[in-house]
Amino acid sequence: MTRRVLITGADGFTGRHLVSFLEKNTRHRLCCTTINPHQRSMRCCDLTRSAAAYRLLKAVSPDQIYHLAGSFTQKYEIDYPVNVASTRNILEGLLRLKLPARVLLVGSAAEYGSVRPEDNPVRETQPLNPLSVYGLTKVFQTHLMNYYCALHQMDIVMARTFNLSGTGLSSALFVGKLYEQIKAYKKGNLSVIQMGNLDNYRDYIPVGKAVEQYVKIMDCGAKGEVYHVASGRPVQMRALLSQILEEQRVPIKAVTENVQARQSKHDVPTIYADISKLNALGRDRQGCALPWHRMSA
Repeated sequence: MTRRVLITGADGFTGRHLVSFLEKNTRHRLCCTTINPHQRSMRCCDLTRSAAAYRLLKAVSPDQIYHLAGSFTQKYEIDYPVNVASTRNILEGLLRLKLPARVLLVGSAAEYGSVRPEDNPVRETQPLNPLSVYGLTKVFQTHLMNYYCALHQMDIVMARTFNLSGTGLSSALFVGKLYEQIKAYKKGNLSVIQMGNLDNYRDYIPVGKAVEQYVKIMDCGAKGEVYHVASGRPVQMRALLSQILEEQRVPIKAVTENVQARQSKHDVPTIYADISKLNALGRDRQGCALPWHRMSA
C-alpha cells in the first residue's frame, strides 16, 4: 500500500538511513523535513513553532509520521523545545486538522536513568528515572504520547532506542566521538585518542537494523505502546573500542582513558534491553510479516 510518509529530522544520522531504507523497500511518497535552510532537497520547517508545524501537516496530509527530529545538547533550553514542544505541536496540529495519521516517536534508554544490575535486561515497564536533561525531555515525550492516546485516542507508538552504532554519529555520543578522533588521528591532527570510562556495559544496535525495527513498529505496533529497539546483548565499552580500532587499523596504544570519568555518581555500570516484546511483534497480526523483514532476518 502506498502511503504519504512524513519524516522529520530526515537529514540527521538516523533520518538518512530511514529515508534510504523506505526508498529501497517501499513505494511510499516521502516528505522529508529539516531545520537546515540550506538543505534544498528537503522541506525546511521549524517544528518548535506551532504555526509552522500546522502548515506542514496541512500541506502534506500524511498517513504516517516518523518524528526523528531531536536534540542531544544536554541543555534544557535547547533540548526541551526540540524534543518536547515539537512533539506537542505535531500532535496538536493533527488534532486541529482531524488527520488520523499514525505517529512514531523515538524514545531513549536515557529515560530509565539509574538501573540496578538485577533489573537487566530492562523491560519496557521499568520505572522511568532520568539522570540527564536529554533523558528528562524524552520522558516528557513519553508522557505526551500517553496523554494524547488516552484523552484523544490518537494513533501513536514509540520506539525506545538504546545505543546506535555506525559512522556519522554525533560526536556527543561515544561511537561518534571515537570515529571523529580516529579520523583526526589518521590525518596526523591528533596524537592521542582520549576516551572516558570504558568499563561500563551498553546495548548497541547498528543504525540500519534500527530503522528496520522502526518500520516494523510503525506498521505493526499497538497504539500507545513502547517497544525497545536494541540488540538485547550487553557489550563492554572497552570491547567495542577494540573492535572499532581493529576495523580502522588503529593501534590500541593510541588511546588513553580518562580515569576520572569512572567516578561519576550518575554513571550506570550496566544497562541492556529485553527485546522480547519487539520480537513478538507481528507474529499474531495478519499483514505484519513484511517481505523486507523476512529478507533481512
